[in-house]
Amino acid sequence: MQDKSFYEEISDGVKYFFNQYFKIDLSENLFTFLEVVIWIAILFILDFILRAIILPILRKIKNFIENDWMIFLYRNKVFVSLIHLIPISFALSMNQILFRDDGNVYIVIQRITELISLIVFTQLIFRVINTIIDIYNVENSYTTVGVRTFGQMMKFMITFFSIISGIMILFTVDKNTIITVLGALIAAVLLIFRDAIFGFVSGLQISYSKIVKVGDWITISKGDIEGIVKEININLVKIEKFDKSIATVPTVDLVSSQVTNHMPMMATGTRQIKRSISFNVNSFQFCNEDMLNRFEDIALIHQYIQQKRHEISIYNQNIENSDLDINGKNLTNIGVFRIYVDCYLKSLKTVSQKDPIIVKQLPVSPLGMPLEIGCFTTSANNLEFERIQSDIFDHLLTACRKFDLEIMQSFSLSDFKKL
Repeated sequence: MQDKSFYEEISDGVKYFFNQYFKIDLSENLFTFLEVVIWIAILFILDFILRAIILPILRKIKNFIENDWMIFLYRNKVFVSLIHLIPISFALSMNQILFRDDGNVYIVIQRITELISLIVFTQLIFRVINTIIDIYNVENSYTTVGVRTFGQMMKFMITFFSIISGIMILFTVDKNTIITVLGALIAAVLLIFRDAIFGFVSGLQISYSKIVKVGDWITISKGDIEGIVKEININLVKIEKFDKSIATVPTVDLVSSQVTNHMPMMATGTRQIKRSISFNVNSFQFCNEDMLNRFEDIALIHQYIQQKRHEISIYNQNIENSDLDINGKNLTNIGVFRIYVDCYLKSLKTVSQKDPIIVKQLPVSPLGMPLEIGCFTTSANNLEFERIQSDIFDHLLTACRKFDLEIMQSFSLSDFKKL
């Protein structure tokens, strides 16, 4: 008589027990079904016991060492996936012993186990990639963009090859056949992953060139989008605009279009004002004595007017018909106002005196002659910047009347009533 294995003796004993005491005749199919159910239950119980023992220990270690890697590995459930692999590996080695006499059953169970192990292993790699991305997100540097896009590209590739491996496991497809088919469909594969490849390359360029990172305030010329970068993925960039709406643009746009990053400006603690006031050229005139007397009473330009009056009087002594405005040297109201604006900006504590202060005339147009004011505020904060800018132009728009200057604007009904 051929010797039976330990497992075969247990199986015969179980069948005899149910037949003798419960009068239940366990057929081969029913007994095999019960074997599979009990085997699955054992694996689940083993997985539960391992998690109940190992995870609390790892949690205490995490709280004790307070290491970022340990914290994010635990948070992303990397250890849970590793624990899942233990009963799965045990099942892969025991299936042959338990079901070797049931040919078809063994093949089905073994393939399902291999497929589950593939899914769990793929999940483990995904969670490790998420952990690496989270570590670099804490750092939030330009390298983070490259790591994030590289990690997402790896997910695409792993998912693709996991599906191919799953097909090979389920249908017993030869790997050479798969490679041959992929070679024939390489153009279709590249077309499918075209956006992902472009996004991946763009992410690496962004990381290498240090163009932008999460949290930066940027302006994209394409679409005239301005706001704070909230997320940079392999395909899309999420930007929170200042009205709290979210705009999404392709990652490629950060490389292919003009992008202005305002963060270097914010780092200096200053912010540029560059605005202009358009004046009616018909209000420009040479300054007479009455006007100069009035201008001399203005504290900011008091010394300037005195100095210029002295220079003009000396220069015009040798000029024939110097009483005529156009002869000799004379001041103009727009020129004096330009000096006043320069002195006014230099007197403000809210305007940076270390940076250039430029007041210049722009070319005359049908809308008048613009006088452009360029300077830097001592605060880069949005609210503070707008307040400083408004205060400056409130003053200048009102002060220009003291110089007999007219601002160009459209006529309203009240303006016609005054005529």
